Amino acid sequence: MPAKHRGFPNWGYLVLGALAFAGFYFVKNMGQRTIMKAVLGEPGGLITKAMSSARVSQRITSRTGKITAKNFKVEKLGATKDSLSFRFFLDGERADATVRLWMARRSSGEWHIVKSDTIFTE
Repeated sequence: MPAKHRGFPNWGYLVLGALAFAGFYFVKNMGQRTIMKAVLGEPGGLITKAMSSARVSQRITSRTGKITAKNFKVEKLGATKDSLSFRFFLDGERADATVRLWMARRSSGEWHIVKSDTIFTE
């Protein structure tokens, strides 16, 4: 009697699909925060918060329209690592916005945004 060939079980496809969805969800929602925290350390959380709030800011979206993409760049890390200049780009439907943040670490060890500047381009 020939042996019956068994394929991949149906429950296996369900498990693989659930794992793929969990990975996608983690990267979409937690991935940016995790990467920023790993690269920048402590100020990463503050920068992620600033990027998220800028993306839904009425002041910015009234000029750019719906934000379709975002990108970020660290410019200058201070020699004593207590200051940081950070820039991120928001691509909108009608215009683009560049938000630049200057951050400093206070004597208490907490990071604060000292100054911010937003430039809009058509």
